[in-house]
Amino acid sequence: MYSLMPRNSCRFLCAGCCEAAKGGGNPVNDRFMIRDSMLDPKRGEVRMKKMIFALCLILISSTVFTYGSTGVRAAESSKITISGNVSNIRVGDTFKLQINGEQFEDLFGVEVVLAYDAQALQVQDVKAGEAYDSFDAYQNDATKGELYLPLARKQLQPNPQASVHLADVTFKALKDKGVEVQIQRIKAVGSERQTNQQGYKDLKGLTSGVGEALVIQIAKQDGKAPDYSSGQTSSSDKPATSAPTIIDGAKAILNEKDPMKAGEKLQALLNGLKSELSSTEKEALLQAAESTVAGLSVVPVNKEGTGVDTVYVISATDLSQYDSLLQSIRASLRKWDIDSPQIDNAQLKAVMEYTLSGRDVNKLGVYRYNETSGTWDYVRGAVHQADTGKFTIAAKQAGTYRVMEYSRPYADTTAMYAEAKYAVEVLTARHIVNGTSDTLFSPSKSVTRAEFSFMIVRALNLDLLDSTNLAKTAYSDVGAEAWYSNDIAVLNKLGVIKGFSDGTFRPNDPVTREQMVVIVMNALRSQELLPNSSIAAAEKFTDDETISSWAKDSVKMARGLKLVSGIGQNRFMPKQPTNRADTAVFIWKMLQQLN
Repeated sequence: MYSLMPRNSCRFLCAGCCEAAKGGGNPVNDRFMIRDSMLDPKRGEVRMKKMIFALCLILISSTVFTYGSTGVRAAESSKITISGNVSNIRVGDTFKLQINGEQFEDLFGVEVVLAYDAQALQVQDVKAGEAYDSFDAYQNDATKGELYLPLARKQLQPNPQASVHLADVTFKALKDKGVEVQIQRIKAVGSERQTNQQGYKDLKGLTSGVGEALVIQIAKQDGKAPDYSSGQTSSSDKPATSAPTIIDGAKAILNEKDPMKAGEKLQALLNGLKSELSSTEKEALLQAAESTVAGLSVVPVNKEGTGVDTVYVISATDLSQYDSLLQSIRASLRKWDIDSPQIDNAQLKAVMEYTLSGRDVNKLGVYRYNETSGTWDYVRGAVHQADTGKFTIAAKQAGTYRVMEYSRPYADTTAMYAEAKYAVEVLTARHIVNGTSDTLFSPSKSVTRAEFSFMIVRALNLDLLDSTNLAKTAYSDVGAEAWYSNDIAVLNKLGVIKGFSDGTFRPNDPVTREQMVVIVMNALRSQELLPNSSIAAAEKFTDDETISSWAKDSVKMARGLKLVSGIGQNRFMPKQPTNRADTAVFIWKMLQQLN
């Protein structure tokens, strides 16, 4: 069944309705729940609306529906239609189409999938009608030309109306051609409840058809010289291969300060190309594309509040629009064999500026508010620029974010030497190490090879890299279901670990000091984070001859980087298992070297 729930948006829309009764939480978030839920007095009201909306959608998605298709009329003549003034539409124009419900007695919720020509039209804005709401849950696939729009009436009680205004969609014309905009499929429910076949109360499904497709003829710009600098003209206005046309258009894109406008101009210019490009034209377009993609990669962040109470909001609309335009530009560039690593590797990101306000800069992190659990989830992989007071995160989810200091006291760390105690506090705040219980860290306990793999993967965020083709059964003693299997698989894929000659990894053996150093040096080398080999220390440990041959170079470099030092009388003790306190110090020193 085609579900009304937006893809990948269930957790956002539910806003706690499915989990609110369960309680609980996690140790990371429990300490933030009450204080941060009070930051915004409107949050409770907004969250309640989202809960109601999500519940409605869940009920809708479990009901049996009649699907509409172009030209099909329901017996009751109820239908979803699309209309608008589409006369005299020219390249570069924006125009609004209205989605309506006709001949419904009680249209409570509806799902509409709108199809359009993505080469000639671009979605600019989507707004629900006055009586309806989508809570920004719509999704636009600019590659396929498909707009998915779920709507629910704001009022729960019956509201009989013969005709209802559901939503407005604003398009921009990109190319001179004849196109169609049509409702591809729909389903709808009323507010009346009935018992379904499973014996549960559901909203009543409504039989509905769809109106006719809307035909739009997009013309060239009217009787004036084409404005190539705007990037909005059709290629038929002037030969696309004329060097001044493309080069001037690329220059205009480079001069555009607004990322979205620059992206739209670039897309329009690419859409107008019809013949092979010269090397000069390709170079100009590549330069404009790299600049545009760099700008489109940074998603807008709305900053609310000040100091430690600042929140950062990434809207679903911005995220969808920036991603759609970025993917569309990439596809157009590939068509003309224009690409570069800068374009291919660009990912959406968000920058969050903060003020320290007396907090420990090393214990700060980015957290995202979890609407389902009502807690703050730690965002791993955030890049911290402490000198400028910024965090940069991969913008994968819309929502509310904060920069917070995390502190978790342990009862058994007070007697530790100061360097180790602080290292444990910082790595705990960064969620690299965990306690052995809610109150204990167990600093003198040995670290196993599996535990150290877990720590180093998180310290360097290695699991956030491409995780395809992981060999989870590379070692005979590492089961695919083991909690550490993925970490070991990541390290094995990157060539950081090799295991033993008998094909085992021995995950539960204590990691020795020389093994720990080799794993870290290999991990840094795999990410090209090591300086040149001249940093290796010239001074030897007094027990240097006991260091395994395969570990000597790594130990020398680690000592040159001041990551390791002797244990009394300048001894390294390479075969000695490392404990949790010393391991924390080693990892913290490594992270400081990378700053």
